[in-house]
Amino acid sequence: MNKEEFFQSLAEPLREKVVEIAGRSYRIREMTEEQGTQYELMIQDKAGRFDFSRARRAMIALMLIDDAGNRIVDDESQLKALPRSVAGVLFDECQQLNRYDAGEVKALVKNSDEALG
Repeated sequence: MNKEEFFQSLAEPLREKVVEIAGRSYRIREMTEEQGTQYELMIQDKAGRFDFSRARRAMIALMLIDDAGNRIVDDESQLKALPRSVAGVLFDECQQLNRYDAGEVKALVKNSDEALG
């Protein structure tokens, strides 16, 4: 790949997926590298530890979009009433779309706890 091809690849659309759960359709879009960094900052507490209790909602909030491609929620706290079963499926699908392996988010939490005591 040359420089021109690389920059052309940046213009390609992000991958999207429709997830069917209990008769409803949810559309998610993969994160950009910038959003991935934003996500990791969103799930850190003030001491720099990763807070797994926010991990699912934060990722879903960044990735859940409407049919026009606009984010549906502005803040992960808007998802607190989302049924846990739906959040679990969406989080799994979001991780897969972003090529996080199943334990990667939990590993972030564990590693930050060990590093910060």
